Amino acid sequence: MSENIADEFKGADLKDGRLQERLLKVVSALADAPAASISAACGGWAEIVGALRLLHCDKATPESLLGPHREAVTRRCADHACLIVSQDTTELDFTHMEATEGLGPLNSEQRRGFFMHSLHVGSEQGLPLGILDAAINIRDDEHFRINSKRKKRPIEEKESYRWLAGYRKTCELARALPEGREVFSVSDREGDIHEVFEARREAAAAGGAAAHWLIRANQDRALVEVEGAGPARLFAALEAAPVLGHVEFEISAKMSRVTKKKGSRVSNPRTARRVRQTLRMMKITPRPPQRPGGGKVAPVTFWAILAEEENPPEGQDPLRWLLLTSKPVESFEDACRMVRIYLRRWDIEVFHRVLKTGCRVERIQLKQADALIRALMIYVVIAWRILYLTHLGRRCPELPCGSVFAEAEWKSACAVVKRDPQAGEPTLGEFIGIVGKLGGHPGRKGDGPPGPQRIWVGMGRISDFALAWETIHGR
Repeated sequence: MSENIADEFKGADLKDGRLQERLLKVVSALADAPAASISAACGGWAEIVGALRLLHCDKATPESLLGPHREAVTRRCADHACLIVSQDTTELDFTHMEATEGLGPLNSEQRRGFFMHSLHVGSEQGLPLGILDAAINIRDDEHFRINSKRKKRPIEEKESYRWLAGYRKTCELARALPEGREVFSVSDREGDIHEVFEARREAAAAGGAAAHWLIRANQDRALVEVEGAGPARLFAALEAAPVLGHVEFEISAKMSRVTKKKGSRVSNPRTARRVRQTLRMMKITPRPPQRPGGGKVAPVTFWAILAEEENPPEGQDPLRWLLLTSKPVESFEDACRMVRIYLRRWDIEVFHRVLKTGCRVERIQLKQADALIRALMIYVVIAWRILYLTHLGRRCPELPCGSVFAEAEWKSACAVVKRDPQAGEPTLGEFIGIVGKLGGHPGRKGDGPPGPQRIWVGMGRISDFALAWETIHGR
């Protein structure tokens, strides 16, 4: 796997050929042991010193490190008719790193770290294609103390600007793809801001492709008009709309954060189950908000879908989503598709879990926040790669495993697990099962394929097997 992951960083503009060579070595070492510390992954003292010099080098900017991967993402996207770019923000807590300089407050001045706003790209079928962006926000202590005045600031000075910036980057991806590709920017309730609604119209007016947006509503907006009936509120209008039909899908126990009632949040554990939702839909025009300076904000017309679960299990709150989209929704089938696309938003939550739990990025010990951020740009690609391998093993099990894994990796793992040094090359599906077994997956008939957690644990062990194999048999 290390050879393939290094390809995602080839061509990084570091202004120094030696630095580029060092980057590829560091990437390979960290990818081979994603859960290990940087020192443990790099091995010898010279390798550790080289990695630390790279991470503290000003030439290795976050943009230069992630740039080659972003270009690879665009190339992969060209092969798919529909792309889904999910946005989400995650908190990275380094409070325990008291000696690290440059950190900012999280939800209090005592907790230190920064926030990362990620753009995860996948196909409509769920294939992870890469990370389009990983923007870092470090709060300033003084700014944090006067944050109560944030409503009077322009959008560019607010933290919520990240959702608008993420949508604009998604439009850049749409313009870079061949004609006919459909691109969606998908956000949860924090992305419900009027400037994003306006942004698609502005992007279309500027020429070229413009991504659609699909956002879960957070605000019960006043509507300009509802089918000639005068002003109304968003939620009440959708609740009164006629029923289109019902959609069904499976939900995992991990998808636990929901809205119990309008405006209130709960985080109760949810049982895995098959959900049946009633769908309602209508075209709406919300009343434009007031902005600082008294400038007029033009109204935007788009579509809203209310998806509400029927008869949830006893003790479980119903899944209730009000989805807003720039994509015309003119039929029941269109509404069902929007629900399916919204379900792909959970892919970015899985990505963040792999990054924080699998790659253990919050345990990185470096003395400067800038160095932490450089390391993070490497780990976001490693976390994506783990998800990519997991998905390929499930969707393309008949591929030869040598198309993804190095020869030393699959040969050494097969020798250990099968007790047969002469075992032939397995399929990708078979080998992912071997990786999962090494990571603690039972592999029983009813267990299903291994998940990302078992894959990253298994890959750490395979790295050691491969090194021993190459030492014994030669490279």
